[in-house]
Amino acid sequence: MTQKKDRAGDGTSERPRQRSAATATTAALAGALIGALAGLTGSTLAYFEAKDTRREEAHARRSDIRRAAYVELAADVNKYVQQATQLLSVSLDPTKTPQERRRQFEGGYAPANTDLSRALTTARLVAPSEGRRDLAAIDTRSARVGELATDWYAKGPEGVDLAKADAEFAEAVKAQLAALQSFMDRAADESL
Repeated sequence: MTQKKDRAGDGTSERPRQRSAATATTAALAGALIGALAGLTGSTLAYFEAKDTRREEAHARRSDIRRAAYVELAADVNKYVQQATQLLSVSLDPTKTPQERRRQFEGGYAPANTDLSRALTTARLVAPSEGRRDLAAIDTRSARVGELATDWYAKGPEGVDLAKADAEFAEAVKAQLAALQSFMDRAADESL
């Protein structure tokens, strides 16, 4: 009989041990699942934060590129106006020789014209569609300024109504600078 009691005692004590092991396994699996979910949540949050950071950095780079292009454009428009004005002055001055006119054209006006074209192209590449319309207006007005400045370059001042030529040129420059101001005002309103 002693053996039966021992066996009965052994069987009874194994059942609670089996339940304890099953409970421990379930708890371990639940813990692992909770840990995995926490890790996944953390990874997902880190991914979206990194994505937002990259988006903000890209926006900041685009804004820096636009600002630089717009500043260069403003400087080149002003330089172009200055060189066109000097070319017109030299061209309409009866004391200046054709060589002096050519020197002013090649040394001042032509490089300023090239720089302006380059700046307009760069600004067009980075500007939004509204800005590109304003840039087209600047380009059109610049062409008119250039036309008036170079009209007398080859001819010289003979037979020119100086007051009329100066007034027409001044009006063209005013329109060009107004177009630039309109563009810059719109650019300032952009979320740069």
